[in-house]
Amino acid sequence: MKKHGIIFLFLWIPFLSNAQEYWIKGTVTDNTGAPLEAATIVLLKDSTTLVKTETSQEKGVFLLESIPSGSYALKVMLGGYETYSKNEIALTNNVDLGDIKLLSKSQQLKDVTVTVQRPLIQVKPDKLVLNVDNSITSAGLSAMDVLQKAPGVRVDQNDNISLKGKSGVIIWIDGKPSPLSGADLGNVLKSMPSASIDKIEIISNPGARYDAAGNAGIINIITKKGKNKGMNGSTTISYGQGVYPKYGVGANMNYQHKKYNLYASYNFSDRYWFNHLMLDRRFLDAQNQNQQQFRYDQNNYSIFEFKNHIASLGFDYSLSKKTTLGISGNYSQNRFSPKADNASRALGENNELLYYFNTIGRHKNFYYNYSGNAFLKHTFDSNGKTLSIDLDYAAYKSESNQNFITTYTTATGNPIPDYFMKSDLDGTTEIKSIKADYTSPILAGITLETGFKSSFVLADNQSLYYEKVNDSYELDNKRTNHFIYHENINAGYINTHKEWKKWATQIGLRVENTNANWEQRTTHQNYDTSYTQLFPSLAVQYHLHPMHDIGVTLSRRIERPGYSQLNPFKFFIDKTTYREGYPYLYPASYYSAELSHTYKQRFVTTFSYGINKGSITEVIQPSDSEDSVTVQTNKNLDEMLFIGWSGSYQFQITKWWSNVTNFNAYYARYKGNIAHTPINDGRPTFFVYSNNSFLLPAGFSAECGGWYQARQLYGYMDLLPNWMLNFGVQKLLFDKRATLRLNVQDVFWKGYPRATSVYTGYKESFTAERETRTVNIAFTYRFGNNKLSNMRKHRSGAEEEKGRANTNGA
Repeated sequence: MKKHGIIFLFLWIPFLSNAQEYWIKGTVTDNTGAPLEAATIVLLKDSTTLVKTETSQEKGVFLLESIPSGSYALKVMLGGYETYSKNEIALTNNVDLGDIKLLSKSQQLKDVTVTVQRPLIQVKPDKLVLNVDNSITSAGLSAMDVLQKAPGVRVDQNDNISLKGKSGVIIWIDGKPSPLSGADLGNVLKSMPSASIDKIEIISNPGARYDAAGNAGIINIITKKGKNKGMNGSTTISYGQGVYPKYGVGANMNYQHKKYNLYASYNFSDRYWFNHLMLDRRFLDAQNQNQQQFRYDQNNYSIFEFKNHIASLGFDYSLSKKTTLGISGNYSQNRFSPKADNASRALGENNELLYYFNTIGRHKNFYYNYSGNAFLKHTFDSNGKTLSIDLDYAAYKSESNQNFITTYTTATGNPIPDYFMKSDLDGTTEIKSIKADYTSPILAGITLETGFKSSFVLADNQSLYYEKVNDSYELDNKRTNHFIYHENINAGYINTHKEWKKWATQIGLRVENTNANWEQRTTHQNYDTSYTQLFPSLAVQYHLHPMHDIGVTLSRRIERPGYSQLNPFKFFIDKTTYREGYPYLYPASYYSAELSHTYKQRFVTTFSYGINKGSITEVIQPSDSEDSVTVQTNKNLDEMLFIGWSGSYQFQITKWWSNVTNFNAYYARYKGNIAHTPINDGRPTFFVYSNNSFLLPAGFSAECGGWYQARQLYGYMDLLPNWMLNFGVQKLLFDKRATLRLNVQDVFWKGYPRATSVYTGYKESFTAERETRTVNIAFTYRFGNNKLSNMRKHRSGAEEEKGRANTNGA
């Protein structure tokens, strides 16, 4: 306890600081007085040392806060305009610079290079941004490792991702939903190197323009692309060591010249990872939960070697100043061959030994996917009237071969016949979509957004299981399956927003028509469904005071099952345990309300309330058809009630020490009946994350931070507390073109999950030790032109569908 107290006292030191601080504000305009959004404002000490950076908001305003007294220089930059400079700003009081006019330029700015480092976490009106590329402690990690450190994000023992205590989060990669989920999505994220990631956007309450899926919101992983004119890019090499080694190498390149922009990237990683799962499974008398009938004491140790390739290529071309079109393509593959060894004891009602069994699993898995996007964007006039059109295609494919050998021995040493099983599991998910969005200012300063989207999905999964009988393998017809799923979603939306002097409102309505059907060819079962639903949203913002803003949001969202969550084929861990989908899952509806308060544009506190009707929950339950067998699957609960209080706070303690602290306290109550076990229970819990950044002399900088998750209840699962402490150091080299980073993750190895689940007639406890404690070193070199420029960014249309395909692999 003393050790824990010292750690968290250090993390909370920022709250005890009360140093004298001032602010600088102003408004960026062009030479006609029109406000300029997204200009970069840089505050320097001694003309070279970066103190703070910010961007101008929608009306050109900016605010630099928490600045110690002293003398500073300020620069304002925006592509297409001359750089504005102001020196010798003596800060002994708050300073209002008024209007700052930028003059347009006829040619590219020469001989001006400014290096700006974004803060680790940025709080924006509609999302929270984690700048992975700027994080010292993220170097050399995987995307899954980075996500586990993100504010409010939790990853359980089965790689299910939740946000602020809510399941049903949709994972996007570069604005496109991943069609995978659960363990399959986990395998992809574990193999994706952090060197390929620019930033992660956490959108907890999306508006009507976004797909309605995802009751917990959206996590968008944005990979690196070049941002500057001319030729530029970077290369990265990394090495990590935990129990096992991890290697990574990657490069990205961007060439932007006049009307066209070409970009490409490639990353390779070879990462070893282990999972040590210790299970205590008790099969109980359904009438007397204290009476044990049978018990498994199991020790599972699995080693994974993920070999991952990720490549992307894109091209944008400006037909005119108003029209841009582009195409892009992505390919990734993940090859891994898990080695899983299981040692188990079967015990009787008084814990007497009945027999031993050992299972050796040697498997081969190959996941790959490719996608393409074509888009056109046209700007009609200078008032903001735009039209964008997207065409998308994506395919996710998986090939898995499992081989199990189980040997038995009785308590007296007598052998029992061995058991042999193997399987061939093949799956394909294809997604096609078309999307159009139109934005136009209308009367009285109201902006109208409207659009439509149609998507078509085909998921085809075939599983073949074989058992060894009389020295030869025969097809197991009880487990073999062929499952085909078709889905078509047609959506349209309308969204309006208007700003007054102190008020801003956004009102939206989205309608989605869903048509789905599935077929199990081996059992001749099929199912058809069709439904149309409305998804309203409302956001109101009130500028109470120059330092205070109040916001209210109301929305309804839907949680659709992932494609693999519907697929009923069995994926075995050993003979006594398997994972399978449940084809009768139905979509859940989530109704939410949030009240937020923003202080000084960097202290954000949010109160949340939500009801999830039909919440999709992962359960680990006894099999309904087999004795002493456990099934991991997903089922619908009747309801989940959520009440939360969260905050994100940024502190500038001194000019060389800054801190970001996030917390989330919530109460979730679950109601339903699964596996003959009624539940109507909840528990309050909290999560806190804090990160300290230090600017040190001679080009050095450092980070130290960590998180703590208190005990929590997730459906039928009672999760024990866990926590993590990380630190790292960074050195800039070669005139700031190179960066060397060293970090240590999970110093005390406390970040792995432990939990207990209780059902009628069954109780399970587990500890899942993982490769979370690692030492990593990474070297990055940036080449080419580093002068700032506007970058054309584009987000494709097949967003929600890709997220649902990432519910289980590829």
